[in-house]
Amino acid sequence: MGGTIEKLILYIVLTGFYFADAEGASLIIALLAFILFFSLDLSGLRFTVLAAAGIFTLLLLLNTGWVYYVPMLSFTVAGSCRRWVLATFIFYLAEPKISLIVLSGIVIYMVYLRERVSALRLENKKVRDQLTSDNLLLRRQHNELLKNHEKDIYMAELNERNRIARDMHDALGHSLSSSILLIESLQYVKDEEKLKESLGMLQGRLKSGMDDIRMSIHHLYETSIDLKTRIEDYMEEMERFDVELYYDVDMEIGHEVKIDILSIVKEALTNVKKHSQASEVHIFIKEQNDFLTLSIKDNGRRKPEKKKGMGLLSMQEIVAKYSGIFNTFHDGGFTVYITLYKEGIR
Repeated sequence: MGGTIEKLILYIVLTGFYFADAEGASLIIALLAFILFFSLDLSGLRFTVLAAAGIFTLLLLLNTGWVYYVPMLSFTVAGSCRRWVLATFIFYLAEPKISLIVLSGIVIYMVYLRERVSALRLENKKVRDQLTSDNLLLRRQHNELLKNHEKDIYMAELNERNRIARDMHDALGHSLSSSILLIESLQYVKDEEKLKESLGMLQGRLKSGMDDIRMSIHHLYETSIDLKTRIEDYMEEMERFDVELYYDVDMEIGHEVKIDILSIVKEALTNVKKHSQASEVHIFIKEQNDFLTLSIKDNGRRKPEKKKGMGLLSMQEIVAKYSGIFNTFHDGGFTVYITLYKEGIR
């Protein structure tokens, strides 16, 4: 059924036209038309439409004034059973009126536009719902990536603490144990010169141990992770690929920056394994005058994507944290190219 407001407006227009133009216009016909068209419900079944057509034909035979309400019939049929709408023009054979025929055409077109707008709104709602669902999924995946990234940082820090603890134990173990033995032997030394010599040795060993502690603490963040070695560990996991590494970096890189660079390399290599269908991977890390460049290139056949996946978005966020530049492009494969300025990563 058409909209009630549109139908009421159309009824008022047609009734006004009927009383203004028809000879012997009848109020009864106007009232019957109101009752008929506001109670008529065409379900689209052939029997229902034929019954309505039969009723309207009978009414036209009784009084040709009903021809003024043919646009109303066209409106009702167009909104309920569109395939029968052209058949309503047959009723104009009873009394052809160009103005009514044109009005019926306009009414049918308006119904078509209304249904088209309704269909577009429904499609728009589906797209909005899908976008909302995709955004929720992306947010969940993003949170999972952040959790994994934090877990990687935690595990790396834990491993480095353990390594430093071992280094301190190895460095101090000998100094402290020998110092303890030397102290125990001092109680048996009678000669003052030998006592001074032994105390000097004790002082030297303790000083050496303290220097080792200071050195370990000083390099806790700066040298705790060997970036090149860790990348080579990732390369060993790429068993099906021929992986090459070019590494030329002499500058001191902060602990957190190293973790983030490793996260980028790991994510890029994971993407190669999952999506690229490549056989070769080239990792390039080079220190320039004012910046550090990092690129991971494969020779795969990955198709360009309309939007970046979560892995690339995660890498882009890491680079943005240091005000760097993140680019990807397809050139005989897929390349991730990153520029990190030195002032942002020291």
